[in-house]
Amino acid sequence: MAPRDVWDQLQALRRRPHNLRPRDIMRVAEAAGWVHQRTTGSHAIYTKEGFPPNLSIKLHDLGGKLALRLLNLIEASLLMEEENQ
Repeated sequence: MAPRDVWDQLQALRRRPHNLRPRDIMRVAEAAGWVHQRTTGSHAIYTKEGFPPNLSIKLHDLGGKLALRLLNLIEASLLMEEENQ
């Protein structure tokens, strides 16, 4: 189970999706168990064992809609991890 602070960070970031920096999403992704695999062009690619989709984080011009999608993927991976335990 993910630590409570990861869930709290996700909720805090959801409150301000249009004012997020890619670094904020990278921090919460790493706290949730995602591992930086590579940087391709202007995207940082993160993977998580046992979770099929990769997390591709834009390193510039991160819009609110994209930020929410990334946060949803991170949350889905945490929920899937809890179900498997």
